[in-house]
Amino acid sequence: MATSVAAPITLRGTVVSASASELVLKSDSGVVTVKLGQPFQLYARVPSDLSHVKQSVFIGVTTVKQPDGSERATEIHIFPEELRGLGEGSRMMTPSTSGAGNRMTNGSVSASRMTNGTASPSRMSNGSVSSTNGSTLVVQYSGGSQTVTVPPTTPVTELKLTSKQLAAGDRVAVLAKKAPDGSFTADRALSTAK
Repeated sequence: MATSVAAPITLRGTVVSASASELVLKSDSGVVTVKLGQPFQLYARVPSDLSHVKQSVFIGVTTVKQPDGSERATEIHIFPEELRGLGEGSRMMTPSTSGAGNRMTNGSVSASRMTNGTASPSRMSNGSVSSTNGSTLVVQYSGGSQTVTVPPTTPVTELKLTSKQLAAGDRVAVLAKKAPDGSFTADRALSTAK
Protein backbone atom coordinates (compact mmCIF):
# COMPACT_ATOMS: atom_id res chain seq x y z
CA MET A 1 0.00 0.00 0.00
CA ALA A 2 1.42 3.37 -1.03
CA THR A 3 1.60 6.18 1.50
CA SER A 4 -0.09 9.36 0.32
CA VAL A 5 1.10 12.82 1.28
CA ALA A 6 -1.44 14.53 3.53
CA ALA A 7 -2.97 17.81 2.40
CA PRO A 8 -1.75 20.90 4.27
CA ILE A 9 -3.71 21.80 7.39
CA THR A 10 -4.13 25.24 8.91
CA LEU A 11 -2.88 25.73 12.47
CA ARG A 12 -4.28 28.95 13.98
CA GLY A 13 -3.04 30.58 17.15
CA THR A 14 -0.63 32.92 18.90
CA VAL A 15 3.15 32.68 18.53
CA VAL A 16 4.82 31.65 21.80
CA SER A 17 8.34 31.77 20.30
CA ALA A 18 9.92 31.87 16.86
CA SER A 19 13.37 31.22 15.41
CA ALA A 20 14.67 30.69 11.87
CA SER A 21 14.04 26.94 12.18
CA GLU A 22 11.11 26.53 14.58
CA LEU A 23 7.80 28.12 15.56
CA VAL A 24 5.95 27.40 18.81
CA LEU A 25 2.26 28.18 18.49
CA LYS A 26 -0.46 28.25 21.19
CA SER A 27 -3.80 27.21 19.68
CA ASP A 28 -7.21 26.35 21.14
CA SER A 29 -6.11 22.70 21.26
CA GLY A 30 -2.76 23.33 23.00
CA VAL A 31 0.84 24.22 22.22
CA VAL A 32 2.24 23.00 18.89
CA THR A 33 5.83 23.09 17.61
CA VAL A 34 6.29 23.55 13.84
CA LYS A 35 9.60 23.03 12.02
CA LEU A 36 10.08 25.82 9.48
CA GLY A 37 11.15 25.07 5.92
CA GLN A 38 13.28 27.57 4.03
CA PRO A 39 12.59 29.94 2.54
CA PHE A 40 9.81 30.60 5.05
CA GLN A 41 7.18 33.02 3.71
CA LEU A 42 4.96 35.25 5.86
CA TYR A 43 1.97 37.02 4.31
CA ALA A 44 0.38 40.11 5.92
CA ARG A 45 -2.78 42.07 5.10
CA VAL A 46 -2.37 45.48 3.48
CA PRO A 47 -5.22 47.91 2.66
CA SER A 48 -6.77 47.65 -0.81
CA ASP A 49 -10.12 48.51 -2.40
CA LEU A 50 -12.94 47.06 -4.50
CA SER A 51 -11.27 48.15 -7.76
CA HIS A 52 -8.78 45.28 -7.24
CA VAL A 53 -11.58 42.69 -6.95
CA LYS A 54 -11.89 41.77 -10.62
CA GLN A 55 -12.11 38.84 -12.99
CA SER A 56 -9.81 35.85 -12.24
CA VAL A 57 -8.49 37.26 -8.93
CA PHE A 58 -8.47 34.71 -6.08
CA ILE A 59 -10.32 36.21 -3.09
CA GLY A 60 -11.64 35.44 0.37
CA VAL A 61 -14.98 36.98 1.33
CA THR A 62 -16.29 37.04 4.90
CA THR A 63 -20.08 37.16 4.67
CA VAL A 64 -23.29 37.28 6.69
CA LYS A 65 -26.16 35.00 5.66
CA GLN A 66 -29.29 36.71 4.25
CA PRO A 67 -32.93 35.47 4.57
CA ASP A 68 -32.95 34.42 0.89
CA GLY A 69 -29.91 32.17 1.47
CA SER A 70 -27.44 34.54 -0.19
CA GLU A 71 -24.49 36.04 1.66
CA ARG A 72 -23.61 39.72 2.28
CA ALA A 73 -19.89 40.57 2.35
CA THR A 74 -18.42 42.12 5.50
CA GLU A 75 -14.80 42.01 4.26
CA ILE A 76 -12.82 40.80 1.24
CA HIS A 77 -9.24 39.49 1.16
CA ILE A 78 -7.33 39.27 -2.13
CA PHE A 79 -4.90 36.33 -2.23
CA PRO A 80 -1.63 36.25 -4.20
CA GLU A 81 -1.43 33.83 -7.14
CA GLU A 82 0.81 31.40 -5.19
CA LEU A 83 -2.03 30.87 -2.67
CA ARG A 84 -4.71 30.26 -5.35
CA GLY A 85 -6.85 27.22 -4.46
CA LEU A 86 -5.98 27.31 -0.76
CA GLY A 87 -8.67 25.41 1.17
CA GLU A 88 -11.17 24.98 -1.69
CA GLY A 89 -14.60 23.92 -0.43
CA SER A 90 -17.09 25.02 2.20
CA ARG A 91 -16.77 24.43 5.94
CA MET A 92 -17.91 25.83 9.28
CA MET A 93 -15.39 27.90 11.24
CA THR A 94 -15.06 28.34 15.00
CA PRO A 95 -18.18 30.06 16.41
CA SER A 96 -17.74 33.66 17.55
CA THR A 97 -18.34 34.83 21.12
CA SER A 98 -21.92 35.65 20.08
CA GLY A 99 -22.41 31.97 19.26
CA ALA A 100 -22.87 32.58 15.54
CA GLY A 101 -21.01 30.06 13.39
CA ASN A 102 -18.89 31.36 10.51
CA ARG A 103 -18.47 29.46 7.26
CA MET A 104 -15.35 29.42 5.08
CA THR A 105 -16.04 28.81 1.40
CA ASN A 106 -13.05 28.73 -0.95
CA GLY A 107 -13.58 28.79 -4.72
CA SER A 108 -13.80 30.84 -7.91
CA VAL A 109 -16.22 33.74 -8.35
CA SER A 110 -18.01 33.24 -11.66
CA ALA A 111 -21.49 34.67 -12.32
CA SER A 112 -23.44 37.39 -10.58
CA ARG A 113 -26.95 38.53 -9.76
CA MET A 114 -28.50 41.09 -7.41
CA THR A 115 -29.68 39.91 -3.96
CA ASN A 116 -30.97 41.80 -0.93
CA GLY A 117 -31.67 40.90 2.72
CA THR A 118 -30.72 41.31 6.37
CA ALA A 119 -27.79 39.95 8.37
CA SER A 120 -27.50 36.72 10.39
CA PRO A 121 -24.60 34.16 10.81
CA SER A 122 -21.30 34.74 8.94
CA ARG A 123 -19.44 32.81 6.21
CA MET A 124 -16.04 33.08 4.55
CA SER A 125 -15.88 32.60 0.76
CA ASN A 126 -12.59 32.46 -1.12
CA GLY A 127 -12.37 32.35 -4.89
CA SER A 128 -11.36 33.83 -8.21
CA VAL A 129 -13.45 36.68 -9.53
CA SER A 130 -14.55 35.81 -13.07
CA SER A 131 -17.55 38.12 -13.29
CA THR A 132 -19.09 40.93 -11.28
CA ASN A 133 -22.30 42.82 -11.90
CA GLY A 134 -23.05 45.80 -9.70
CA SER A 135 -22.71 44.55 -6.15
CA THR A 136 -22.82 40.74 -6.32
CA LEU A 137 -20.47 37.81 -7.00
CA VAL A 138 -21.05 34.06 -7.15
CA VAL A 139 -18.25 32.01 -5.55
CA GLN A 140 -17.99 28.52 -7.10
CA TYR A 141 -16.11 25.64 -5.50
CA SER A 142 -15.97 21.90 -6.05
CA GLY A 143 -19.49 20.70 -5.23
CA GLY A 144 -21.31 24.03 -4.90
CA SER A 145 -21.50 27.82 -5.14
CA GLN A 146 -22.41 30.84 -3.02
CA THR A 147 -23.97 34.17 -4.03
CA VAL A 148 -22.35 37.16 -2.30
CA THR A 149 -23.78 40.70 -2.17
CA VAL A 150 -20.95 43.27 -1.90
CA PRO A 151 -21.87 46.63 -0.29
CA PRO A 152 -19.74 49.54 -1.60
CA THR A 153 -18.28 50.09 1.91
CA THR A 154 -16.92 46.52 2.21
CA PRO A 155 -13.34 46.64 3.59
CA VAL A 156 -10.79 45.07 1.21
CA THR A 157 -7.26 43.86 2.04
CA GLU A 158 -4.57 42.09 0.04
CA LEU A 159 -2.29 39.37 1.38
CA LYS A 160 1.28 40.34 0.48
CA LEU A 161 4.65 38.78 1.26
CA THR A 162 6.33 40.63 4.12
CA SER A 163 9.90 40.68 5.41
CA LYS A 164 8.60 40.98 8.99
CA GLN A 165 9.89 38.29 11.33
CA LEU A 166 7.41 36.40 13.51
CA ALA A 167 7.57 37.29 17.22
CA ALA A 168 5.88 36.20 20.45
CA GLY A 169 2.29 37.46 20.56
CA ASP A 170 1.72 37.49 16.77
CA ARG A 171 -1.56 35.87 15.65
CA VAL A 172 -1.06 33.58 12.64
CA ALA A 173 -2.52 30.82 10.50
CA VAL A 174 0.29 28.39 9.63
CA LEU A 175 -0.09 26.26 6.49
CA ALA A 176 1.46 23.05 7.84
CA LYS A 177 1.99 19.44 6.82
CA LYS A 178 1.69 16.70 9.43
CA ALA A 179 4.21 13.85 9.23
CA PRO A 180 3.30 10.24 10.12
CA ASP A 181 5.16 10.72 13.45
CA GLY A 182 2.79 13.60 14.32
CA SER A 183 5.33 16.40 13.80
CA PHE A 184 4.50 19.51 11.77
CA THR A 185 6.49 21.36 9.08
CA ALA A 186 5.60 24.59 7.28
CA ASP A 187 7.10 27.11 4.87
CA ARG A 188 4.16 29.58 4.82
CA ALA A 189 2.05 31.48 7.34
CA LEU A 190 -0.57 34.22 7.19
CA SER A 191 -0.65 37.02 9.75
CA THR A 192 -4.20 37.12 11.15
CA ALA A 193 -3.74 40.43 12.99
CA LYS A 194 -6.30 43.06 11.98
